[in-house]
Amino acid sequence: MNRYRINQRNNAKRRGSLLPAIAIALLAVGSAAGLVLNRLWIDAAEVELHNAAQASALAAAGEFLGDHLLVSEVDYDLIVAQAKQRAVLVALANRVAGSPVELNLEDDSDVYFGYKHFDSESGDSVFLESNSQAKAVVVRAQRSQKLGNPLRLFLAGVTKRSTADVLVYSEVSFDNLIDHFRPIRSLHIPALPMGILASDENGNRTDTWHIQITQKQGADNFRFDEQTHEVVAGSDGIIEMVLHSVPLNTDPLFSNVQLLDFNNDLGDQQLSKQILNGLNQADLESLDGVMPAQKTFSIAGTSNITTPLQLSLESQIGQQRLCLLYTKQEPITIPGWSTLQCQGVVAIRIMKVIPESGESATIIVQPTVLVTKTAALARYTARDRSGQYNTSINPADLFSENPFVYKMFVSR
Repeated sequence: MNRYRINQRNNAKRRGSLLPAIAIALLAVGSAAGLVLNRLWIDAAEVELHNAAQASALAAAGEFLGDHLLVSEVDYDLIVAQAKQRAVLVALANRVAGSPVELNLEDDSDVYFGYKHFDSESGDSVFLESNSQAKAVVVRAQRSQKLGNPLRLFLAGVTKRSTADVLVYSEVSFDNLIDHFRPIRSLHIPALPMGILASDENGNRTDTWHIQITQKQGADNFRFDEQTHEVVAGSDGIIEMVLHSVPLNTDPLFSNVQLLDFNNDLGDQQLSKQILNGLNQADLESLDGVMPAQKTFSIAGTSNITTPLQLSLESQIGQQRLCLLYTKQEPITIPGWSTLQCQGVVAIRIMKVIPESGESATIIVQPTVLVTKTAALARYTARDRSGQYNTSINPADLFSENPFVYKMFVSR
């Protein structure tokens, strides 16, 4: 029988020579995996931090756009300070790598308000900080070593760093150069089918929006309690206007409020539905699906507010709703009905509904600041004579700012 002697020493040498190669290969694979994990870790943290910054910016803008902008002497510094505190609270409610997001409001502020200024020489837009002229808010959120960054890398030895610094910016803009309003899918325009007398071309009437609200000659007897969401007696620095309809079979010209025919034939059932729900695409069929904000258009209206409609309006007390303004009014053959020329949109709260005799009512309203996604900005609808979009057109030259209605959007 032939016997083969195994050379154990040579085999041991072979195994010994493979171990360094295997170790190097494992180190390379581990390093690559560590780098991938680090990248994924940083990307996840950036997403979390960006979401926190965006939520904070939206909260700050929402806090800024409040009814406090309508008082006689606006304290913009106080409003901005409150908006910044709101941003801080929202940031703390968000976490990155398990730790709350902290915003710095000290020397190097992480929250600041301002507006974009176009530099004609450089052709670039620069952000200028301003409280009183604010059109946007920027939130800077960061995770760095000096802030005690909780974001630790998996393979610090390979990357030569123990933590990853992450910095994100989020900008939320708000604009009140409104061209029109359009329903968005299931989102109705938050508008009442109602018009308010804007002004009297003869200068004889004082029960107009221009006299009572613009010139601040109305009373200040009610306020909206933000804590309880109820209307209570008391002054808040925002003037109210008294709207009065007329009894049945009375001259509609004596009224300063009209219910409008948005495809409802001025019937109680359809009017009540629109009062409760707002306006949808079908309601605006005769206006190509939109409600103009500054363009003049004609619409039928009635100055009679019956008991069912009074109850519907009463259910909306304290709610923010859009409302049209009308100037010219021409009675038609149907008693109580008129043809109105509407131009302009305001935002109101109904503060009180008082039933009167003859199926009429007195309605006390107060202007408010409303933010709605259904608003279409003038910057996207300004066109040149050929009908094409023209970015050289300044919307401010064609449209007027609306102090009562804003659209808010993420701009960065």
